[in-house]
Amino acid sequence: MNIKLQFATLLACLALGAGGWAAPGKPQPMGKDAYEAEKARIVAQSKRDRKACDALHGRREDICEAEARGRADALLAELEARYQPSPDAWLKAKNVTAEANYRVAKLKCGALDGRAENRCVREAKAAREAAVRQAKVEKVQETGGPFAKRAGKGDDS
Repeated sequence: MNIKLQFATLLACLALGAGGWAAPGKPQPMGKDAYEAEKARIVAQSKRDRKACDALHGRREDICEAEARGRADALLAELEARYQPSPDAWLKAKNVTAEANYRVAKLKCGALDGRAENRCVREAKAAREAAVRQAKVEKVQETGGPFAKRAGKGDDS
């Protein structure tokens, strides 16, 4: 397979994977019963995904397992953020998603050789760092930044 095609496929997977794992918007907080039911559903789906990976072998199995684990980790972190919403919880959920995408991308880069692999890993790291920075920016925007508390008190100092 052509290196450029492999890289384009990797980028598309990362873009689609991040969109599928991340919350499109911040939904309303949930109750304990709904939280427990959703958590059980995520864990059960993760087990099914990992079992499906057993049919594969070698690098494909490793990538499949990393995707299943990453998807479960990201969904559980998002669930926690929905159950106990806070800017820090959403930041953590987005960071978990970025790390999961990075682990999968790094495994996929392992199939390449030499410079292509090095470039692929660098680009995966850059994508992870960009996602982490974006999550921090969104947190600052949501909380109003470092001066929000002072502005709310009515201080002129």
